[in-house]
Amino acid sequence: MNDGIKWGVPALAIAALGTAGIALGLTAYAHVTSERAVAQASVAAEAVDEEIGDLKAASTLANGQASAATDLAEAIVDGYGDRALADALLADATTAATLVDEAEGVAVPPPVTTDGGVLPPLWVSFGEIMALQGRLAELDEIGADASQQAAALADAEQQLAEGRSALYADAAADAQAVLDASPFATYETRIRAMHAIAQEGDDWYVEQDDSVEGYGALVTASADVQASQASEAARRAAPEYATRGPIEEFARSIAHGVQLDFAWDHVVNGLSSDEWYSGTAQYWYGDGGWGKINLSYSIDWNYTDDINAKAVVVHEVGHVQVVRDECAPIFEGPVFNSDDEVWATAWAIASGYDVPGSGIEAYGRPSDEQIAAAAGCI
Repeated sequence: MNDGIKWGVPALAIAALGTAGIALGLTAYAHVTSERAVAQASVAAEAVDEEIGDLKAASTLANGQASAATDLAEAIVDGYGDRALADALLADATTAATLVDEAEGVAVPPPVTTDGGVLPPLWVSFGEIMALQGRLAELDEIGADASQQAAALADAEQQLAEGRSALYADAAADAQAVLDASPFATYETRIRAMHAIAQEGDDWYVEQDDSVEGYGALVTASADVQASQASEAARRAAPEYATRGPIEEFARSIAHGVQLDFAWDHVVNGLSSDEWYSGTAQYWYGDGGWGKINLSYSIDWNYTDDINAKAVVVHEVGHVQVVRDECAPIFEGPVFNSDDEVWATAWAIASGYDVPGSGIEAYGRPSDEQIAAAAGCI
């Protein structure tokens, strides 16, 4: 706020001057006062321009939040997020949009045009001073208004951010309930849902938290969990699971807590169950470490009668052990140099399955040093 333009002529000075001198003195004094007022108005305009810049910045942030909030609220589907929260978020977004529109019209008014001559007539300078006084008052009002609007926009932005967070958290709680109700869903599908709930993880690439993109991923991941639960429940209800289920449980029992998903096929790794026992394993270090094991039907058919069928299972479990903190340094060290097949074979032998099915037939027998090293994380 400025204190206005102060000007006047000392009484003693007037008494000391003649009529012409007084007129000239007043004219000169008015001109100087006008020039000072121009400078004062320029400084005030710069300050107001900064306040308007802050207002525009607040408007941009609030507008982005309003857009993101609207997108999220309009994407809500049944079962994932309270619609009352979505409706409240839409109302807040509408309010913010109104504030953004109002901020668009705030601007610094054009400057007062002054004579700029060496010594303008007294009435010209006086008119300039009055105009500049009005400009200063107008700038004060605009600056105060810009400051108030910026504060309102900041509040609106904060409220929208909190509203988005509350809505996403509510949807995430619904997704967690789906997880809790889906104990048979594969770990692979569960991981994606867990990442979407936490909004972080190795395969979580959504840049903005509480966004419509994240919400879409959350809903999709939860649907995948439900589909996996149904598929796994059906698989476990099939007659074949009576023998395959115990094999999977055995594998889990020697996996030291590493999460395992299973699949069964007639042909695995290009080898038919009519002639071979076959298995494959994939592993991932993230999310506590986990793996996927694919086994041939032939292992199921002969598991109780042929130790080699069981040894193949142990070999595949050995593959995924490298995700454990106790095993990774041994696997990656100079004894194995990250050789997957030698490692899995040595691990199976060290586990007590010193038979061709442990990997010896397919990959050869590891050295005694390697078998001893693998025994370090049995």
